[in-house]
Amino acid sequence: MGEKHRKRKMYEWKRESGFHEKDERDAEFSAELAASPSKDRDENRKERDDVQSYGVSLGWIALAFAVASWFVWPILLGLTAAVLGFVAYRQGSRALGIWSMTLGLIAACTFLVLIPLYYAFT
Repeated sequence: MGEKHRKRKMYEWKRESGFHEKDERDAEFSAELAASPSKDRDENRKERDDVQSYGVSLGWIALAFAVASWFVWPILLGLTAAVLGFVAYRQGSRALGIWSMTLGLIAACTFLVLIPLYYAFT
């Protein structure tokens, strides 16, 4: 009976002192102090869009290098296009990066195969 009486007194003390209400107010106050998740999301989205737009620009530049490598300096421009295409791929411009890497590597490999054959047969 002593245990029951002590629990009852503790319950009455908490109810009279507003102990539960204080916990709720503290939780509400701490929620107001916490950083706004929507603000963080907006900043992250802006950074991601900046990085992705950089990847698209780099992808187009890499594709231009890859196309040029089919006509002049296949080793230099082809390998440069492959490296820039890889960076563009990592920055989010997947299609342009893959096209640039493929065209650049094909140009470089073709040059490395055809030139020795040309000199071998002439």
